[in-house]
Amino acid sequence: MKLFSTRLRLTLLAIVLCGAGLVCVVEFTQWQTLEAVTLDGEPVPNPDRKLGFNTGASVVKQPMESVAQLLLLREQTAKVDMEIELPATLHVRTNRFSPVGLVLDRVTGRLVGLNHDGRTVPLRDDFEDWEHPIITGVGVGRIFERCDDPRVALIVPQLQELADDNLLLYRLIEEIDLSTPGYATVSVSGLPYHLKVTADNLLDQVSSFFEFMEQYRTPIDTSVLVDLRFSHLIVQERPVDSTESKKKKIDTSNIGAF
Repeated sequence: MKLFSTRLRLTLLAIVLCGAGLVCVVEFTQWQTLEAVTLDGEPVPNPDRKLGFNTGASVVKQPMESVAQLLLLREQTAKVDMEIELPATLHVRTNRFSPVGLVLDRVTGRLVGLNHDGRTVPLRDDFEDWEHPIITGVGVGRIFERCDDPRVALIVPQLQELADDNLLLYRLIEEIDLSTPGYATVSVSGLPYHLKVTADNLLDQVSSFFEFMEQYRTPIDTSVLVDLRFSHLIVQERPVDSTESKKKKIDTSNIGAF
């Protein structure tokens, strides 16, 4: 027991000495004095004058909060991240968002991301996560603003919930077209028809439809459009010829919870 106590004391003493030595190195040597700053991957000359950093202080003692506040005053900056690269480099990155969806501008064809509350965010050059539904048929204004269609802000939280509960189904949704005011048209990978839903109830309608299809295997592959907007009712639109379509209703009130 005494031997164990001696070893424990020696171990603790070594830890204390190493910690004290590290503090002394940081406080009294120049090896961590700030030497370089990058902004969005580009070197920043004279970071003391341009950004307000202290080039004579340690890299871990920089006024990061005040620099971040200064950058956030810029109109096109909504987020600032800073990362220390030892021994003496500080990387500043702006607007590094992880979009929860994508939206395509109906006029310009510009593709941007959507954050959790439906505001547009820029896509980074190294963005590779393309397995998101793309919302189309809306106008995209300036970055960090909402689209001109308020339904986008209703749909995005539902897509987040779907991604959390059923990632496979989320990734199968290719497009949500909002070009028609009265409904949203959902395109799903592998389906020869589209789904017509309401924007405020998209999640429940799409999820209930696939639960119904998996349980009852109803043959609707000849449809061009399946309307899910009505409680306990699925309306199929089938092509008859090149000028008209035929509608067929499936009553689900007795055979499913649709």
